[in-house]
Amino acid sequence: MSDTSDSDDDRAAAEKADFINDLRHLISGVHASGSFAAFGIINSFVNPGIYIDPIGIVRLPLSVEDAQALAQTSHKAPFGKGNETLVDESVRKTWQIDAANVRILNQDWQLCLDRILKRVAEGLGIAGGPSSIRAELYKMLLYEKGAMFKPHQDTQKVPGMFGTLIICLPSKHTGGAVCLRHGSKSERFESSGNSAFGASYLTWYADVVHEIEPIQTGYRWVLAYNLINYSPGPPRSASALDARIVQFTKALTRWQDLQDEPYYLAYPLDHQYTDRDLKLAHLKGDDFYRARHVAQSCEAHGKYYMLLGNMEMCITNQNGEEEMEEEAVLSLDHLVDPQGFDLLISSTRIISTTNLLRGESYEDREPDAQRGGNYLGNQYAEIDQFFKDSVSVAANKLRKRTESNFTPYSLAHLTTRLQEFIGQAGDSSFRGLLLDVCQSVLGRDYANAKDRDSFLGTVAVSATFLKDSDLFNTIASQIKGSFEKNQYSALGGLICFDDLSVQENEYISPKPLSNTTKSLNSSINTAITKCGKIYQIHENVNAFRDGFFKGHPNRSDQLQVNSLKRWLDALLYSCLYNPEQICEQDASTLVKIIVEREGAPFSQHVLYQGVRVFIEHFQNNNLLINPLVVELLSQSNHQGLSKIYVETLLRNIVESAVSNFNLCQYATYTARLSRGQKTSAISSRLAGPIKAFYEYSSTCKQDLPAQLLQRIQATASELTAEQSNGFLISFLSELIPVADTSFNEAQSCICSLVALYIIHTVGHEPKKPTNWTRLDEMCTCSHAYDDDCSKMNTFLKDPEASYRALGDVNYYLQSHFQNFKYFDVEKKQTWKIVGVTKTNKWWEEQHQKWQSRAEKVLGAIKELSQDRLKDCLRDEYDSVMDLRIVKIVDDTVVDGAIQSGKEGKKYLETMTSMPQKRRRENSE
Repeated sequence: MSDTSDSDDDRAAAEKADFINDLRHLISGVHASGSFAAFGIINSFVNPGIYIDPIGIVRLPLSVEDAQALAQTSHKAPFGKGNETLVDESVRKTWQIDAANVRILNQDWQLCLDRILKRVAEGLGIAGGPSSIRAELYKMLLYEKGAMFKPHQDTQKVPGMFGTLIICLPSKHTGGAVCLRHGSKSERFESSGNSAFGASYLTWYADVVHEIEPIQTGYRWVLAYNLINYSPGPPRSASALDARIVQFTKALTRWQDLQDEPYYLAYPLDHQYTDRDLKLAHLKGDDFYRARHVAQSCEAHGKYYMLLGNMEMCITNQNGEEEMEEEAVLSLDHLVDPQGFDLLISSTRIISTTNLLRGESYEDREPDAQRGGNYLGNQYAEIDQFFKDSVSVAANKLRKRTESNFTPYSLAHLTTRLQEFIGQAGDSSFRGLLLDVCQSVLGRDYANAKDRDSFLGTVAVSATFLKDSDLFNTIASQIKGSFEKNQYSALGGLICFDDLSVQENEYISPKPLSNTTKSLNSSINTAITKCGKIYQIHENVNAFRDGFFKGHPNRSDQLQVNSLKRWLDALLYSCLYNPEQICEQDASTLVKIIVEREGAPFSQHVLYQGVRVFIEHFQNNNLLINPLVVELLSQSNHQGLSKIYVETLLRNIVESAVSNFNLCQYATYTARLSRGQKTSAISSRLAGPIKAFYEYSSTCKQDLPAQLLQRIQATASELTAEQSNGFLISFLSELIPVADTSFNEAQSCICSLVALYIIHTVGHEPKKPTNWTRLDEMCTCSHAYDDDCSKMNTFLKDPEASYRALGDVNYYLQSHFQNFKYFDVEKKQTWKIVGVTKTNKWWEEQHQKWQSRAEKVLGAIKELSQDRLKDCLRDEYDSVMDLRIVKIVDDTVVDGAIQSGKEGKKYLETMTSMPQKRRRENSE
């Protein structure tokens, strides 16, 4: 059985090799009528009438006197080397005058130049003929005896430049032949033969290596032109499918039937192209005809497409001890469609040499770039050699590209470019490519739901662009949450309403609205609402609406506008009427839904009803009620219907808001709202609308204020020290002026909050040591159990020992005990510490920090309304202002004040109604 399997594999491999060989011969057999370079005598030459300031009109043929005058007016011609521009007469020896200083006075010269361009187009095999190219004067060059230019390639000087045209003006000379080489082909053209009284032209593609041999006698005088292709697109072919295309189409069918079918095959082009010029219309000679041939055949077949790319071979010579080891990596770093649209999915893509229809030999070829190779003392560093080639790529458009390494950005970039091209050209092959890319995304595995939804959002935009409701239905079934905001905006820009999707009486229907919309719109409903979170749905709706108007700024059809608004409002109403889950962010969204529709009474009234139903559903949920009361009170300054709706909702929830009030949740939410506020606004903003809430509760029901104070006190213990630090003093400054101090609840609540603020912010006073135990100074790092640190910790625990000799280990210990800054040290000579003595320095430092915090807190408390504070604290006012709750309560002198243990215990018993969490505080 294994023999049969091996035989099948061999047969499949042979079929694949035969197919690739046949395909290579088919492409290689396509040729242009031109060459990589051309030369000719200019018949009926017209004197251009060259004027050079300050020489004036230069006579033809060129005289010695005029030649010398030109040389004096010119400057030495430079050449490019990498990123540098150099002047080196051992490489290039030429005089040049810039085009800006050369004037052509004879109006008939353009007619002569057009005739020359016609011959250039024929000689180079220009795809679009002479009408697709133009010549721009670049330089006037003068070669005297000994002048030359060593082998080099021209650089692209302007966008669209693909070649060079040299017009040799009448000037007798010998030597100066131009030698050109491209691949294995070479040419040598001499302009000296008719130079005394005649003119000639030379032209070549920009990537052709050429050399100008030294001038023997006389002067070689030339006009140098840049050849530019300005054709906006590929030339149209007037012929139908010829026999060669039929052959190629049959070969593509064989490709499809291969057992081990390659996804793509690449054919290296004869010329190199920059990324900017890589498009079908700009290809040269054979390259154009071969690429066009492949493109037409792929389009005729229907299941393949032709792309263009730039690939790079990196050969690394690794310097081993015996010999250089070679490693080669082939990558595709630029991929475009025939019009030049960038289609590369990632920055680079490694490809296999087995996918090349024509192997490239790099042994006898100079690299386009090289890196490394420096001598390192005993050997040379590895050398990276880079060889660049342009390729035409034939790819199977039906095969799913699940192996594509998309990122959210690259996928969005690719699909956007494809949509642009489809919109401009309507090419069905790229419509198929866009669908292919979309299908590959649907077949991928994702790390999490957020990534999945982001990719699906891009596909959803493409599905809407293509009006493919089946594809969008598939996406809607796979989405877990929401797309990105910009993706909903893009969907809004693409959608169109032919009639009213929702009638007025359908707003109040609690049923899903998908039956009232078209198929695609129904799927968009799902995409907008799938997350189930009302705040997210509201953001999705707004992004969709913004995209609708941004994508179509001229939308003046009121039916379209009304249809959109009603559809989206109905969508929101349905979600409010049938809520799935609750989030803290929903509170602000519910208020926005109402106030945003001020001026649209019907819409506002309907959505108010939806908001009311939503709130009733979660009326006893702290996650909604605490933030909602903040939002409603913050929006109470609105006028008109918004004010009425906000006040009505507040009246409906006030009792639930009081009974479910949680100070910790309230503090967390108001802190989030205060982010980004200016410093001067933070203090009152942190407290939130507690003042307004207390006053409003007193107008609704007599016992509500007392209940609110009880809830504040009952939940205050949940506040963290960090929350208390900024929030509590602001909260007290808002609550104390309005709290009814006749209530016992007010007195108890204010006492509790003040005490909690002091405990959390100041912390308990550090107690002065009464023996030599120093537990707070012990080492707690990862080395604490090492022998040296362990012995030091034992010493610090000992209540009797005050001195320890360190011996030779003190260097190691210094880093762990902060250079013994809390000890008195004994030194030998001037640097070596040989012993340490315990002190009270650590306690003194901590006590100083505690005093600083105490002074700061006391200053903040004094800024409160003292009369109102005395009414609340009553007999405890003096104790609070003396911070006795955090001072040491046994017989210890603190800042000159003696507080007996008996008085301290009595004070603490008085404060037992306050929720306290006595914890060891050591904060700054």
